[in-house]
Amino acid sequence: MESWEDEIGRRHLVELDEEMDEESDDCEYVNPSRIEAEDDVEEEPNKEGNDEEVYEVVHNMSHYDVMTMQFETVKDAECFYLNYGKAIGFGIRRGYKKKHPDGYVRYRAWLCNREGKRDDKHIERQDRQREPKAMTRVNCKACLKIRYDLKIKKYVVSGFISEHTHRLASPESVAFMRSHRRVSDGAYAQAHTLRRIGVGASQIVKLFALQAGRYGNIGFTPKDLYNKLHSKRMEEIAGGDAEAALAYMAGKNDGDLNFYFKYQLNDEGRLIRLFWADSRSRDDYRCFGDVLVFDSTYNTNGYDFPLVVFCGVNNHYSTCIFGCALLVGEGDDAYEWAITTFLEGMNDKKPCSVVTDGDKSMRKAIQKLLPNARHRLCSWHLECNANTNVKDKAFLDAFKGCMFMNCTPDQFELKWIEMVKKFDLTSNAWVQKMHRRKELWAMAYLRGSFFAGMRSTQRCEKMNHVLKMYLTPKLKLYEHIRSFEISIAWLRHEESRNRSETEHTDLLPATKMHSLERHAAELYTRKTFLMVREEMKMQGMYCRYNGIDDGVQCIHFLEHSYLKIEYRVQYNRFTGEMRCSCLKMETQGLPCCHMFRIMLFEHLDKIPENCILKRWTRKAKECLMLEDDTSNGSIRLTEMARYAKLISGCNNLCFHAAKTLEGFRRVEDMITTETVHVKEVQLRAEKLPIQSMTPTVSKKFGVLDPPSDRQARGAVAKGKRRQQEHRMCGNCSYLELHESGQGMDTIGGHARCQGSRQSCTQQSLFFKQDLTAMKMNGWGTAPSSSVGIIRKQESSSLCSTQEWHGSSSSYGRDPLVGMDFDVAEW
Repeated sequence: MESWEDEIGRRHLVELDEEMDEESDDCEYVNPSRIEAEDDVEEEPNKEGNDEEVYEVVHNMSHYDVMTMQFETVKDAECFYLNYGKAIGFGIRRGYKKKHPDGYVRYRAWLCNREGKRDDKHIERQDRQREPKAMTRVNCKACLKIRYDLKIKKYVVSGFISEHTHRLASPESVAFMRSHRRVSDGAYAQAHTLRRIGVGASQIVKLFALQAGRYGNIGFTPKDLYNKLHSKRMEEIAGGDAEAALAYMAGKNDGDLNFYFKYQLNDEGRLIRLFWADSRSRDDYRCFGDVLVFDSTYNTNGYDFPLVVFCGVNNHYSTCIFGCALLVGEGDDAYEWAITTFLEGMNDKKPCSVVTDGDKSMRKAIQKLLPNARHRLCSWHLECNANTNVKDKAFLDAFKGCMFMNCTPDQFELKWIEMVKKFDLTSNAWVQKMHRRKELWAMAYLRGSFFAGMRSTQRCEKMNHVLKMYLTPKLKLYEHIRSFEISIAWLRHEESRNRSETEHTDLLPATKMHSLERHAAELYTRKTFLMVREEMKMQGMYCRYNGIDDGVQCIHFLEHSYLKIEYRVQYNRFTGEMRCSCLKMETQGLPCCHMFRIMLFEHLDKIPENCILKRWTRKAKECLMLEDDTSNGSIRLTEMARYAKLISGCNNLCFHAAKTLEGFRRVEDMITTETVHVKEVQLRAEKLPIQSMTPTVSKKFGVLDPPSDRQARGAVAKGKRRQQEHRMCGNCSYLELHESGQGMDTIGGHARCQGSRQSCTQQSLFFKQDLTAMKMNGWGTAPSSSVGIIRKQESSSLCSTQEWHGSSSSYGRDPLVGMDFDVAEW
C-alpha cells in the first residue's frame, strides 16, 4: 500500500514529464549516458555550515518539506540532495538535464545510485573469461527533480520519491559510496606537496587519517587519491612530456637569467639529450671548478635515460652540483656532447683534474675535449675490480698499499714487482692492464696534481643515493627535473648550515701552536680547519735532523720518529714561500704536517701565503656578484608557494585552538566564514591571469617525447624479469615450486616437480619402482638411442609422462630425485 507522500510524488513526476514534453521543442536535451562527468557525483558542491548540523536538519525533513523547497542554483539543489543521501544512507547520480536556448538549465534530475538494472544478456553470458562484477543496480526509483520557475526566477522541486527498493547503508558504509567520496582541493594540494618529496599515496592517506582522527573522516579512499594525483599529473604534461620539461626550463630562465639549458633531437624530432645548470651551479663552478667529478646513475626516470651528474667539492668540503645531463645511450657521441655542452654553459672554463669511474666512452671524451686535464680513475671502483679479478684479500690490501703509497715512481715500481711475484700474478691479464694504466690511479704518478682531496667518485655515488630518494623509474621527464631541484636543495641547505656554523661559532684551542691555530681558524671554513688542525697535531711526530741555511733560502730535513721516512721542506725567508717534498700542498691544497713543523721551528705566527689556497677559505665566493633577492619587489609567488606559506602559518593556530573547546569553535567558525569569502574572491578573480600549480604547456618547442624503447646500462630489459631464486626440493632436488599444483614440467632436459611434496615423493617412489622392474626384466644395459618411459600413475593426476635419454656410457640421471645412476647397476 503506497503512502500519500508517494502518491503525491508520483503525480508530480507525471506532471513534470507532461510539462517537459510540451516544452521539448524549446529546450536542449542532454543525455547523461553520453557525458561521463554527468553520471556519478564526484565533485562536492559548495556548502556552508557544520556537517553534523546539516545532516540533522536534512534527516528530519518530511516529504512535504522537500516538495516546497526552492533553490537559487542547480548546485544548491545538488548539494541538498547529496547531503540528504548522506544523512539517509544512499548515494546519488546525475540524471537527465534540459537546457533552454538561452543557456540556463531548465530541468534537472538526480537519481539514486542504485537506479536501473543490468541487462539479462550480460547476466546470462556463458563465454565470460573473468569473474563478473558485483551487482550494484536494483532498479531503485528514488529521485529528485527540479525545474526553473520563470515567475519567481528560482528552481522549485517538481518531483521527489523517497522510497528505496533496497536496504539503506549504515553511516560507516556511506563514506565508501562514490558520490560521497571526494578529494578536496586542499587535500590535493597537501598530497601534491608530499608527493613531490617522494611520499607514497598510501602514506599520505595515513597522514590524513591521523589528522582527521580516523579513516572514515577523510572523505576518500587511497585509490581516489591516486586517481586524482594521476589525473593532475596527466594534465601537467597534456601537451607532451618533453614540451612540459622544456617549458618548465624556459620558465626558470625567465626568473633566473643565468639559468642555462640545451637539448638535442634525433631525426624523428624526439628529445634524446638534455643538459641544464642553474645560476647557483654556474657560480659554484666559477669558484670550485678546478676539479670535476662526473658519473652516471640509472633508473631515475620512465625513459631509462642515464642521469649524468657533474659535481665537485666546495670550501666546506661538501658536494656541490655543477650541472646535469640526461642522455640516450652512453656512447662516445653522448659523452662528447655532454662535456661540450657543459663547457659551453661554464663559459669554456676547463677543469684542471677529472675523476671518473673508468668508462671507456668517458675516457675517450676526456682525452679529446680535455687534453690538458689530469684524469684519475676512481679508487673505489678499482678496489671492487681487484676483488673481482683476483679474489684474494691479502692481494687487495697490497694493491691498496701500492695505489695510495706517497712515493716516487721508482719506489712504486719496486713495490709493484714485489707484490706481483708474491702472489704469482705475472700472467694475470687484469694485473697487467692495471700496470699499463698506472698513471691514472697510482698516487706515485698523480701526486703534485691538484685533486682537492678526491680520489674516487664517491661524491657522485652519495649524490646518486640522495637522488634515488626523490627520483624513481616511474617519473616523467618534467617530474624528474622538478624532483631533481628538490634533491639538490638539501645539499645547498647543508652548505648554508656549514657557513652559519663557521661564522657564528668558535672552537677551543686543541694544540700548543696557538698563533697558527688561531690564524687557521680565522682563515678556513670549519670542516677545512679541522683537517688543517689534524696536520698540526701530527707535526710532533717528526724531528728535524739536518738543514742547509744561507740566510735567505733554507732546506730542512725531517724524519718520522718511528717509520723513518724522510721529507725535505724548503723555505724562503724573503718571499715567505714554503714547499714540501710530500707534495700535499700541490695535491690537496692544504699545508702538511711537515710544513707546520718548520713553521714552529722558524717561529712563524701565520701560515705563509703560498700555503693558503683561496678555494678552501671563507672568502672563496667573494668574487661573485650575487644579486640580492630582496631587491626585486616584483617577484610573484606561485600558487604552490602561497599554499605552503599559509599551511606553515596555520600550524601554530591549529595547535593552540585544539587545546580548548572555545578556541576550537572559534577557529572552526572563522574557517567556515573565511572559506566562503575567499571562494567568492577566487570566483571574481577567475577572469584575471593568475599563476597556477599546473603549467600551461604550449607547442612552441615542437619536440616529441623521448624514445622509451631503449635499455640503459644497469636497467632490466622490458618484458623480462630478473630470475628469482627458489629453494630446492628435498625430494626432486630441483626448484621447489609445488605451490602451483601444475604437475611436472621439463626445463633444459630435466624434469621439475610442481605438485605437492606428497605427490613429489610418490613420483620418486614410482620412478624407483619402474627402474627396479627394468632391472628384473633384464634391462641391464641401455644403448645411446634407447629411451625409458616413466609410467604414468593413474592414482595421481599431477604426474605426467616424461622421457629420459641414456648416454653412450650407460650413465644417466634420475630426473625426479636428482641422483646420478648407472643403468647397468639397476
